Amino acid sequence: MSNRLREIREAKGFNQRELAEKTHTSQTTISELELGKRKPWLKVARRLARKLGVPVEELFPDDFEG
Repeated sequence: MSNRLREIREAKGFNQRELAEKTHTSQTTISELELGKRKPWLKVARRLARKLGVPVEELFPDDFEG
């Protein structure tokens, strides 16, 4: 599973804990998404994308192809 969550998160200056708090998601979820251990729920993917200022498809191109 390809995702750019970690790359974009780091480029925006967030650590996992900060992003988790700002998106009402657990740090474990952020970690598992970044490692490809979990596929994102659309609701969570949208919150992450909104906070990071990118389209959902940019974070998770294999999971949300247009």
